[in-house]
Amino acid sequence: GYLLAFASVTAHELAHYLVAMICGARDLTVLLLPCGAALSVKGEFSHYAVVLAAGPFFSLVLASFALSACWIVPELYGAFKTFITANAFLAALNLLPAYPLDGGRLFRLLFPQKWARVTTDALTLLLGGAALFCFFLFFKLSYLIFALFMILSFTATKVGRVNRLTENDPLYLLARTDEDGRLRPALVKRGKRRALRLSAKKIPPLLLAFPPDTPLRKALERYK
Repeated sequence: GYLLAFASVTAHELAHYLVAMICGARDLTVLLLPCGAALSVKGEFSHYAVVLAAGPFFSLVLASFALSACWIVPELYGAFKTFITANAFLAALNLLPAYPLDGGRLFRLLFPQKWARVTTDALTLLLGGAALFCFFLFFKLSYLIFALFMILSFTATKVGRVNRLTENDPLYLLARTDEDGRLRPALVKRGKRRALRLSAKKIPPLLLAFPPDTPLRKALERYK
């Protein structure tokens, strides 16, 4: 049963991969996971929505073909039951607007507003919490793996990236970014005010006026 489920997930990701190649993507990365595989397309790519939709669509096609074969030859149902269930469940699950599932990525792509990101994050936590509850209820490892996958994916998007600056540099306060690499406005404002205060303490104002022909040594002695 687990091998059929794993094969279904792999076929799902293979559909993503093939469609991405057909659409012209070249910088592709396939990551093998305990619960299947994940495809990453780097760089700018204009057909990302088509690639995202390819996985659930192919899973539905596989489930439909297997179900049709069982309808023609009922004796095959016992052998194909797990395969049909896995592909149907995989298609339905990936149509949910929860990140990083296909539906969540597609939802964010179609609706780039902040409310869409909040919606996908909420559903991610909901699915992760539900899977964790099912693990403690039924003690099945697959529920725990899925729960960790969803919760860790949610956490990864919330970790801000910081540029490699020293902590003594006032610009360090301005380098906090959101999950998309954009500077956080609130942190920028607070960091700018603090950086100005630090600069005012470390660098005293130099307001001096001298005639153009004043020797430099004399000017410095006066400043002391």
